[in-house]
Amino acid sequence: MKTIFLAVFICLFQNSSCFLPPKFQWKVIDFTWANQSRKAAIDSGLYVAENNMPTGLARRREKVFVTIPRWKRGVPSSLNYIYVNGSQQQPLNPYPSWADAVLSDKDGGISSNSTVVSTFRVHADRCDRLWVVDNGVTDMSMDVKQVADPAIVIFDLNTDKLLHRYIMGHDVLRESSVLTSIVVDIGKNCSDAFAYIPDMGSNAIIVYSLRTNEAWRVDHHYFHFDPHAGTYKVGGVHFYWSDGVSSVALSQTRKDGYRDLYFHPTSSTKQFKMSTKLLKNKNVPSEDIFNGVAVVGDRGANSQATACDFDHQSKILFYTQLCKNGVGCWNTEKLFTAENNPVIISDCNLLEFPNDVKVDQEGNIWILSNRQSRFLYESMDFDQVNFRILTAPVSAVVQGTPCERTTVFGKALSFVKRNKSGSKQSLTN
Repeated sequence: MKTIFLAVFICLFQNSSCFLPPKFQWKVIDFTWANQSRKAAIDSGLYVAENNMPTGLARRREKVFVTIPRWKRGVPSSLNYIYVNGSQQQPLNPYPSWADAVLSDKDGGISSNSTVVSTFRVHADRCDRLWVVDNGVTDMSMDVKQVADPAIVIFDLNTDKLLHRYIMGHDVLRESSVLTSIVVDIGKNCSDAFAYIPDMGSNAIIVYSLRTNEAWRVDHHYFHFDPHAGTYKVGGVHFYWSDGVSSVALSQTRKDGYRDLYFHPTSSTKQFKMSTKLLKNKNVPSEDIFNGVAVVGDRGANSQATACDFDHQSKILFYTQLCKNGVGCWNTEKLFTAENNPVIISDCNLLEFPNDVKVDQEGNIWILSNRQSRFLYESMDFDQVNFRILTAPVSAVVQGTPCERTTVFGKALSFVKRNKSGSKQSLTN
């Protein structure tokens, strides 16, 4: 830990935009072919190395979970893991097993209820469970095939066994639905859990109650993209996206017993929030939902973000910065201003297309970059390193930045400024 802190300090002192060397990196993604024949997988088309692009991660104890959506043919396993203390270029292990990961030979469907067809991002909760939202589709960038119903899949991380698979119905999904991430809100006990799932494709948030085993859909016009923020340039590739909300994050529990759900459409520069009190009640009036979403602020030009996560210890919201090849942050105890939303980590090579960011329960930030714009719209050079996972302690990364923890005096000053800002807004309304 001392070595990591020293390396981060030296890096920040010399160049505020640099970062630690990658914890893991790959030119191409490969797998542990224990009882599988790698050559047979290649010959049959089960494995096409250049079609495997990781998009999400989550760390829990000795494992780092890595997801690979089935964008194209030749992805043998969508949900995988590597070992925290393993080699930098270690192959991926299908989770929970090879037998579950590979699609059925008979009809191309799922091999078991533990099979995850295609997932973008996952969530590891404090009850040692891994939550996965499975879109159930293959060949997403070409000829989309729905091989299984979209589902929420929950694993016990102590036993690596399936706990539950919930099939989502047509009442919460739409034809354009694309489910990109999941975050879990745990109440008084592990059974008192709600999952919030952004539907990026049809502009909604799906809420799932583990206790009642039911889901419902929440719509709001703030879930839609901003047409003024749909243009991107990443890795020299220009493209246009009309993506809605692709990631959400939960604040600490407030005095009223609920949390704030922070969200932003991918193609937007604005930050929003709403109380989970509105989300947990499936019968809440639509006008309450409409009036219950607050605009936190605007991050500024070219600040579109795919993913976000909240560090409950420091109360910092982290988010990826696609067009800036980095990660930004906001200390939620401070005003939401451009100055308080710095890009704290940036590197055009190491962090080209930062696609996911997570904070683990030990206070470390994890970042995955994958050159996705090249993968989807141009071509990849597989003689170069394309996929990276970087990590460092949160406290070291934010040291000396506006996201660093505020003093008691700073909190009081921020409170006064926030109240003055609110008074001005009320006078102008």
